[in-house]
Amino acid sequence: MSEQTACVRTVAIRAERQGKGYGRMLMAGLEKFASQHRVKRLLVNAARDAVGFYEALGWAVIEAGGENPVLTKELRTRPQW
Repeated sequence: MSEQTACVRTVAIRAERQGKGYGRMLMAGLEKFASQHRVKRLLVNAARDAVGFYEALGWAVIEAGGENPVLTKELRTRPQW
């Protein structure tokens, strides 16, 4: 979206694999990658039933009125090695 803001697109874990930590691992890796590339803020248009998942990972709802709520997370940037 910009040099400091990126949008997370389509995050999905198969139903039979949910609840095993794969989503948390995926998001941790994504956040690390983004921060290493100097992204300071992530945005996601989440499915309504995924909002709790994102909130548990420190994301905050910034727009709840649409079909897919928008959440954001501020990142601490890390130097690229």
